[in-house]
Amino acid sequence: MTTWTHPTSLPEALAALAEPGAAAAAGCTRLAFDLADPRRRPTRLVSLRGLPDLAGITAGTAAEWSERTAGTAAEWSECTTGRPVGGTAGTTAEWSGGGTAGGGLVLGAMATHGQVAAHPAVRATLPVLAEAFARVGNVRVRGVATVGGVLAGAGYAWDPPTVLLALGARVRIARPGGAVRVVPLDEFYPAPGTTVLRPGELITAVEVDAPPTGTVGRYQPFRTRSVEDTTCLGVAVTMRVVDGVCAGARIAIGSGTPVPVGFGDIDAELVGRAPDAARIRAVADAYADAVVCVDDLKASAAYRAEMVRVWVRRTLAAALAEAAATPAGTAG
Repeated sequence: MTTWTHPTSLPEALAALAEPGAAAAAGCTRLAFDLADPRRRPTRLVSLRGLPDLAGITAGTAAEWSERTAGTAAEWSECTTGRPVGGTAGTTAEWSGGGTAGGGLVLGAMATHGQVAAHPAVRATLPVLAEAFARVGNVRVRGVATVGGVLAGAGYAWDPPTVLLALGARVRIARPGGAVRVVPLDEFYPAPGTTVLRPGELITAVEVDAPPTGTVGRYQPFRTRSVEDTTCLGVAVTMRVVDGVCAGARIAIGSGTPVPVGFGDIDAELVGRAPDAARIRAVADAYADAVVCVDDLKASAAYRAEMVRVWVRRTLAAALAEAAATPAGTAG
């Protein structure tokens, strides 16, 4: 039998989640499947509806951001959990080239997909992220599905984690006793279907730095069936081009892979060079050779790998075309 707990504070919620068999309940779009399966059914549901502070979406200036996202040594000491295959390119040096936007966005864990998609700060700062959240399911799903839920649910066929990976997002996690740890998204999924969350821990927010001025982002999902079906393969790209030369690039693949992945060594082949058609094709081919895909009813692993070749090339070309049309002083 499954029982409900309705905490009204974060410490109360964390204490409830530390109990064996407890699970957080937010939008419940994924949780509904666990409840239907006796093998995965939680014995206690911890409602997060009584924690309105987790539902906000805030933007910070560069000065505010440096203070907000500063992590102590203790907070960052437990971030390394073993990365999935690959990573993302885009260090401070790689993203150099004339001007940094500074600041960033904090997406509360209880913010819904619909709220993220419509929020003016998200649309202005990271339009590719607003677009990704707007693509999920239908308006009813987007009205209840949450930022924290789409990450904690660890479903491989969902769009937002792929875009968040390409944006270098970090997951802020509250721990019992008031401690906080911040985990880069490319370390959040140590294995398919699992996260680094421990009993008594809860995602409270996702942090995303504002990209350098002139950066563009593109996300292209490939669906093989209904437009409301989950994505068969998704490719996200962020790119900055200065005087015809790529100053920074991140590529992320998801929905057709066990966890969202990127390959920093491959992305680095774009940096410091003119991203012409031949180089884009070479990078797309390298991704197709490196990626490990899944088999399901939407497509076979072999078919998905070939689609990686196609969709990485298309998404990079689209990002490059947008970068060419983006003035140096604006973010896309």
